[in-house]
Amino acid sequence: MAALVSGVTQTMLGFTFVPDASKHHEQLTWRTAVLPIAGERPLTVGLSSDQHGCSKLSAAMFACPTEQVDQNMMNDALCELVNMTAGLLKSVMSLNQALGLPKILAGPSAPAVPSASPQVIVLKADALGLALWIYEGVASS
Repeated sequence: MAALVSGVTQTMLGFTFVPDASKHHEQLTWRTAVLPIAGERPLTVGLSSDQHGCSKLSAAMFACPTEQVDQNMMNDALCELVNMTAGLLKSVMSLNQALGLPKILAGPSAPAVPSASPQVIVLKADALGLALWIYEGVASS
């Protein structure tokens, strides 16, 4: 999965992700982008990070200093990254299903992951933490 995400981020942003053995995805829940893939084998893909990670990711995506990053840029960056990651995952899994639209979950009341137990993979790159999760089914939030 790290290679899948890095396939998107290395070329576009200069980040290569590797698995993070610490598994502390609870710390990476400041903002989350989720994207459903409805169909015969429904999935939901999510990416989340902390505020520092969202700022760093957005600054790389928009080629600007982190001080100029605002919440709309963070939302756009996470949505774009989850869209590309879900597209690659769909391709790797040979799913003939349409991608849904990404949605941002933010704030203390927004769940970072669905209540059921998804597969959560914690990735890191250059002090940027990112939690990638995959939920079998379309998560409702």
